[in-house]
Amino acid sequence: MSLSTHDKVAELLYESRNLEQRGQIGAALRKAKDALIQAKGDNDADETALALQRIARLHFRQGHYSQTRRLAHDVLKYACEASPTRAEAFILLGLCAAETDDPISAEKFFHQAIDLSREIDYPRGLVRALHNLSATVYVPRGQFTLALAADEESLNKAREYDLGDAVWFPLATMGWIYWTTRQWERAFITVDDLRQVALPNSLAEGYACCLQADLAQDRDSASDIPMLYARARSIAETIGDPGLGVLARLGLSRYHLNQGDPPAASDWAEDALALARRVGYYHLQGMALISRARAFWRNENDAQTIDDLSAAIETLTSVSAYYDLAQAYLLLAILFHKLDHPKAEETWLEAIARINSRGYIFLLERERALAFPLLAHYINHSDPDVATLSARLLTQLERVPPPPLDVRTLGDFTVHQGQRTIPSRDWRARRAGELFRLLLLAPRRTLLREQVIECLWPGKSPDAALSLFHRATSALRRVLEPDLPEKFPSRYLSVERGRVTLNLPPGSRVDFEIFEKHVQNQEWESALKLYRSFPFPTDRYADWVVAKREHLNFQAVKAALGAARQALENGNPFLALEASLRALEIDPWQEQAVLLGMRANVALNNRPGAIRLYQQLERTLQEDLDIAPKEDLRRFYDSLLENT
Repeated sequence: MSLSTHDKVAELLYESRNLEQRGQIGAALRKAKDALIQAKGDNDADETALALQRIARLHFRQGHYSQTRRLAHDVLKYACEASPTRAEAFILLGLCAAETDDPISAEKFFHQAIDLSREIDYPRGLVRALHNLSATVYVPRGQFTLALAADEESLNKAREYDLGDAVWFPLATMGWIYWTTRQWERAFITVDDLRQVALPNSLAEGYACCLQADLAQDRDSASDIPMLYARARSIAETIGDPGLGVLARLGLSRYHLNQGDPPAASDWAEDALALARRVGYYHLQGMALISRARAFWRNENDAQTIDDLSAAIETLTSVSAYYDLAQAYLLLAILFHKLDHPKAEETWLEAIARINSRGYIFLLERERALAFPLLAHYINHSDPDVATLSARLLTQLERVPPPPLDVRTLGDFTVHQGQRTIPSRDWRARRAGELFRLLLLAPRRTLLREQVIECLWPGKSPDAALSLFHRATSALRRVLEPDLPEKFPSRYLSVERGRVTLNLPPGSRVDFEIFEKHVQNQEWESALKLYRSFPFPTDRYADWVVAKREHLNFQAVKAALGAARQALENGNPFLALEASLRALEIDPWQEQAVLLGMRANVALNNRPGAIRLYQQLERTLQEDLDIAPKEDLRRFYDSLLENT
């Protein structure tokens, strides 16, 4: 049976799509051209429009924007007014405009696609147009609120209409925005969602790897970072996505800069710049110039740093990339101040005007080590207008969450602050660490001054205790924010009206709280992995920690017993014995742990091991408490002796 013209065209276009997905762009283009010849031969306008749209998409994939634009306009000539093909043509025209640095035209075309897709109830077109409006217009402009709104609608529509292959696009952009604007918790949730929908070797996996590596740099997870960026680069090169390739290179530049290797950082930034120039991405060129400027700065090459930042400003201005422009102006203002440059004040005013007008206050947090001292300088400026504008930044900065903390108290005491591990010696200064841990344990992490004094300095006179209290709060403030200038408000610690409060930013983790949640949810194995050993070891002899330590020990025993019972029920006596012994490490008088351990030994055909467990408990109870094991345990022990 011969195929109709419609069926032949459909089959050829289907084959073209499959070839494109396998990366065989040339073969896909040939099939699409065969479909066009077939459609035109039968004078079928709708099929002709479909074939032209497919050819246009393939040219766009290869960066042939003039051909894509011409073909998309041909699609509009053939496609009927209310058709998905027409919406797709508007999307292609928007993408071409965005890629050739014409965001105004891009925004117009995407809105045409959005309006038409709503009118004809074409959800896939609506999802794609909303996402591309976000990713190629709003994000480069730094209009993050608009970008999130567009991508959130895109994501919701993709899920509502079960367009699984379209879900990852908005997730990737949203995750990047959350990371950029320091919304840590949302960023981690989004990258997890992206990981779940990303197929192996797909572009989605590439963007997930890149975003995961970006986040890891802020979480001190350096070991996986090069591997993640390498994976992202490999996928970008295999599929042919230069945007992902540039972002992965910029990530590697940041990584090597953080590792103290400016030459390697400069090389990766240079590579990113060359790729961005090759494909004509002005926005990414500006980002790469800023990245290379940072490497030159670290190498104390001030002249080259100024040249790159100036070039970045010129490039980014041409595409209205407001966020990156604000970043470039801020860095240039900081460097000019350091060099006592005649344009230092002028550049600072330009930077703060951009930061204030666009709501980029989080930029100061991102650049805190460089920006805070400069802000402190200008707050005290002789010109009242400059001082007032600078003070306004400080007021806004108080509302920006600082880096989240990862606090570990089970077995050791360490605090990770973004990519920085707070040195252990810092915690010993003026009892800063004790005050921090005391507040961690307090209800809602807040205490009255008198409560703190009673716990930490019970024998001191009121005047001496008050002085020690102020020294401890000042020291803790300095530990948590060492680059915070004097008289700047701490965002971690507030001392007001005789009350001190520890404020943990969103995304912070406290291990004993996570441990307690695992126990509450009967997630025994997860709980035991967190409970490494003795809680709060640095406060071994402090009275204020005794109740919490006993509670945590009790919870750990509960988790170990739960794991042992679960393992026995599942027929895994090895794990049951291991969990029982773990409980006995915490509480050597724990009779239930001995009973479960004895049963595990019996299941392993190790009666002598079961007998030894009982005898050890019997000796411990006799020596420590002058009591004997309970009756049921003794009966089980006797039964083992009888069968020996």
